[in-house]
Amino acid sequence: MKPRVSPKTLRHAIGFGPWFSVTAGGLGHMWPASGTWGSLPPALLMVGLAWTPAPGWVHMLLQGALAALASIACVRVGDRVEQVVGRKDPGVVVIDEVAGMALTLALALLGVAISSGGVQRLAEPVPADLLLAVAAGGFFWFRVMDVIKPPPARRLQAVPGGLGVLIDDLVVAPYAALALLLSLEIFVRTQPLGS
Repeated sequence: MKPRVSPKTLRHAIGFGPWFSVTAGGLGHMWPASGTWGSLPPALLMVGLAWTPAPGWVHMLLQGALAALASIACVRVGDRVEQVVGRKDPGVVVIDEVAGMALTLALALLGVAISSGGVQRLAEPVPADLLLAVAAGGFFWFRVMDVIKPPPARRLQAVPGGLGVLIDDLVVAPYAALALLLSLEIFVRTQPLGS
């Protein structure tokens, strides 16, 4: 069983800002399956913006920026949390899931655009039903791949510090995006982007 650290103890040890970032606003303390809770913010961002007339590139940019910021936070603070908790890749750190999930969604949107006529389709608004399908499917497949950890993800967890906490989640993101694209093709038969 993973050792648990209280929110108050962790906040006191590393400070409020770092605590807020690595736990994704406290989601890392949710139980059970903190990684599942930590995967929610990118999907909720996509759902929240689903009915806006934003072009696909805006959704990709937001998810890409979220992935980058979450990655930086994980690398900068992940090792400090490991020291406080006393174990490698503690469950309370979920910013790595935020990064991996956001990367999954950005890659999936790129894949949908390419499969529906090319990258230029990213300049068109994305239908809400497609964004909802990408958010839900991306969430499902990212969680599956994060548990399975296809090669070389599991091996890369041995990398020390915050980078080791993060890297497996970034590596599983393309797997999850590909599985999502195949699912959309097989089960949903999505309409081209912007139709």
